[in-house]
Amino acid sequence: MVSALVLVPLLFAVGLFALLAAALTSQSLERLFSRIGWAAFDGPNIPVDIEREQTLRAAGIGEPYRIYQAKTLAYTSIGAVAGVIVGSYATGGLVRLVGIERLSELPGFAAVPSLMGDFSTLYFLLLLVGGGILGSSAAGVLYVIRWQVPAVRADSRARAIDAGMPRTVAFVYALSRGGMPFPKVMETIADNEDVFGAGAAEFDLAARNIDLFGADLVTSMRDISDRTPSDQFESFAENLTSVLQSGQDLSTFLHDEYERYREEAEDRQQEILDVLATAAEIYVTVVVAGMLFLVTILLIMGLTTGGTLVPIRILTYLVLPALNVAFIAYLSDVTQPIRGSATEESSEQTGVGVGAIPDGGVRTPEVRENVKRLRVHRRVGRYRRLLSNPIENVIDNPVLLLYVTVPLATLFVLMQTPSFLDTGAPLTGGFLDVRAVDDVIIQATLFVAVTFGIAYEIGNRRVQNVASSLPDFLDRLASLNEAGLSVVTSFERIRRTEMGSLDDEAQRIWRDIQWGATVEEALTRFESRVKTPSTTRVTTLLTNSMRASNEIGPVLRIAANQARADQRLKRRRQQETLTYLIVIYISFAVFLVVVAVIVLILIPNLPTAGEFSVENGGAAPIQGITAAQKDAYALVFIHAGIIQSALSGIVGGQMSEGTLRDGLKHASVMLLVSYLIFLAIQWVSANGGISQFTSVFGTIGLGV
Repeated sequence: MVSALVLVPLLFAVGLFALLAAALTSQSLERLFSRIGWAAFDGPNIPVDIEREQTLRAAGIGEPYRIYQAKTLAYTSIGAVAGVIVGSYATGGLVRLVGIERLSELPGFAAVPSLMGDFSTLYFLLLLVGGGILGSSAAGVLYVIRWQVPAVRADSRARAIDAGMPRTVAFVYALSRGGMPFPKVMETIADNEDVFGAGAAEFDLAARNIDLFGADLVTSMRDISDRTPSDQFESFAENLTSVLQSGQDLSTFLHDEYERYREEAEDRQQEILDVLATAAEIYVTVVVAGMLFLVTILLIMGLTTGGTLVPIRILTYLVLPALNVAFIAYLSDVTQPIRGSATEESSEQTGVGVGAIPDGGVRTPEVRENVKRLRVHRRVGRYRRLLSNPIENVIDNPVLLLYVTVPLATLFVLMQTPSFLDTGAPLTGGFLDVRAVDDVIIQATLFVAVTFGIAYEIGNRRVQNVASSLPDFLDRLASLNEAGLSVVTSFERIRRTEMGSLDDEAQRIWRDIQWGATVEEALTRFESRVKTPSTTRVTTLLTNSMRASNEIGPVLRIAANQARADQRLKRRRQQETLTYLIVIYISFAVFLVVVAVIVLILIPNLPTAGEFSVENGGAAPIQGITAAQKDAYALVFIHAGIIQSALSGIVGGQMSEGTLRDGLKHASVMLLVSYLIFLAIQWVSANGGISQFTSVFGTIGLGV
């Protein structure tokens, strides 16, 4: 009973840390901490830090500074209390582990008389010091993290806004050129934030200032220029404010800004490509060649010193993955501007709009039942849409495939578990057959990665085909509209021409119009069928332009030029990054060849310790390695090749396309090749080794 009571404070501290972690996802807990902090730290009188307040606004965090600071102080206080308790337990455990019981036993206190008698007082002081150090550290870390989060969000939003500026400005220019008033342009952009990203969110703030607070257009634009985290958007908003105040031609200004941002996009992409070139050289030199050289040197050193198996394992299972993950994270940050800001899936409302309660706030039983039925209907409807056409849904969103393949792969691994428990194998470690374990894990990983890669590649090729045909489609539509034809007649004419991958879609659009749908409805259905970022932007632009005017020729020209510019940038990027991808594949091949040579030739021919003793009369200057160590070294090098192949594929895909999904495609290819090669190596080793095959080739005249 006493020992259980001793752990109560520790359990209390763990519960406090669990509450802090749960507050990240629970709005009710977050509101509770806000109330606690507001009451405990006198929220209305918290001094305002202007710089931090601006950071909160730039990050898009919808909380006033005082509430955010009060919540931060509540978090840090709770973290400090939990840290003090955990620190006290950690200090007590450390003291008991060392085994110090009296003051005279401490280093430097042997000649000092014990003024405290026994160790209890000093022990208590040590607990206070240890708890205070960990408690203050926990509070400081929580406080720093709380105020670093807005800065990181603001920086991320700034880069997202900068990446989408060419498309956002092109959209603004096209709508303005089509005759739409600028306040309506801002509202249209705000309504399509899922299409145009973070830049549209800035216009949404300006539109809300006008609608809710009665601000004029100039004041609202000046306000967002002050609060935006993007320097480019700030410059654009300030210049736009000057144009609106001076009464200059808005279309001319937007055209100039559109051309400027398009040129800046090309310059920015070239800068990113230069960075990727340097990163590719560093990756091949350090991660591939450097790690291979290091583990090979350690293998040779093992002949003279022995005991290098552990360092090689550390390099293989810890350092090599850590370096690759660091490069993956770095490439994700570098390639963010070239990935675009629009989402790849069309937006779809999934919430249930039942927030308003009629009849004076009283929700009747009938209303509650209707709400429940509505929620069930929408939940079931979502699954019905997924199951009605599973192949098409998987191609549109390959992540859905993981919900099936990952459980199947896990089940496969669990079913093979009895084969792991083979204590008679040489590499079991007394419990697991390592060779059986890695085979099953690699096979399960290949199943997940290859199926995902196939589905993603099919969908990606469809997206690329549609995107490549879109500029010509828009140009022809613009030519027909500028010739005086209506939008409906233009679609009727364009369906007769050759449009590549859009031929079938043009026929479907015209069929929808023939069956009574409006052009806007037909385009919306077209967007829902194709579901690509480029078509989403184009259909959004066309549907909003047609509401302002039936003469949409200039708008279509702008959209076609922007789509063509995007395609030109992408082709240039693919041509440049193809070189980096080839370098990654060549380095991967070299890595596999070297590992194969080491496993097939070098390790089997390494002399053992007994051979050295016999040759040198029992006094071997070189220790040598045992037969079991040879198997262990060979297994580590094979694992190094497997790990490097999977992670090199992800790095190569990110360099070439900029996304992890493309990386998984290349990783599955490299992993499959390396696995087949290492299976062949194991087969050769099991059938007498490379020397056996060399002698056979020599017998038939093919050897030397």
